[in-house]
Amino acid sequence: MLWKRKQTNMDGMPGSSTRGARKRRTERERTGLWKRVGAFVAKRREELGLSQGDIIRVLGYKSRNAVSNIEVGIEGLPAKRAYAWADVLELPRDAFFRFVTGEAERVVVPNGAARQATGDRVTAAETELLGSYRKLPPKYQRRLREQAREFETLAKTRTPAR
Repeated sequence: MLWKRKQTNMDGMPGSSTRGARKRRTERERTGLWKRVGAFVAKRREELGLSQGDIIRVLGYKSRNAVSNIEVGIEGLPAKRAYAWADVLELPRDAFFRFVTGEAERVVVPNGAARQATGDRVTAAETELLGSYRKLPPKYQRRLREQAREFETLAKTRTPAR
């Protein structure tokens, strides 16, 4: 046989792509996902004692509207930023990514990850520091972590002044 039969896709059309044949979300499914993710994000942010302003500073958003729209379900949380959001919300990255993309119905918050309402809150200075750190190239992030370990060692070795 000199010629090979062309394969057909699900529509029976020879030579056409099968990439478009996978199931796409309807608008209703998509907005339902956005609302579910937004409600979870808002609840988790409040559990951690973070404001929308803290999220904006750490993740580098230009306006409060972006975060507000995500929390209300008007916009979806971009999948490419899911890991950064997971870090801020102190959640496992992969589990949160699957939740944001609709592969998982919910995210299980690890025990002990939620902060106590009165105690261990992130201050504005700490949030600003984290935001600055994330804007640095990886080479400088590594150097900053090394310096932080050195400072920690110094602080442990010095006795408190009386």
